[in-house]
Amino acid sequence: MTVALINTSPARGGEEGLNDTDTLRAMGGEARVYYQPDGSKAEILAMRKLRDRLDDIVKAPDNRQRFTMLNELFYSASAIPQIVTHAEDPRPHFHYTLEDASYVDHLKGVTAYALSRLIIIGEWQRLRTCSGNACNRLFFDTTRNGKRLYCDSRTCGNRIHAARYRIRAAERSLSEN
Repeated sequence: MTVALINTSPARGGEEGLNDTDTLRAMGGEARVYYQPDGSKAEILAMRKLRDRLDDIVKAPDNRQRFTMLNELFYSASAIPQIVTHAEDPRPHFHYTLEDASYVDHLKGVTAYALSRLIIIGEWQRLRTCSGNACNRLFFDTTRNGKRLYCDSRTCGNRIHAARYRIRAAERSLSEN
């Protein structure tokens, strides 16, 4: 959810990707976030502000700055971790805010925890910006060796490989002539 939210930014994808509640619901459904947005324009604007704060955390130059920013995010969400279950998912899991917190505060807690967890378990380096030409999307590298370079191998990765192939083919053609 954190990566998907950050990638809605015009700075990441070229145009605003967070324009309505349906987008929030789709991201939440994919990430199995059971909180429901209220559908207000104010909520969309607050989510954009959260998204930009999260992107600032990702771009921070070191963990000390990230710790400060993440702690501020936890504090602003009145984060109080609890173990809970739901009818939709009876397995025990954490909530990071009180049940009656706003959607935005719930997401502050969840996303701050996700980024904090990456630092704590030593996996922050797997959170990367795509190496594709003209792509600035964020992705989390889930490969075993942690060497993935592109947000999507079918698009960004394929474009790079196709361009390299064309250059090699052109060089071969020139050397044969």
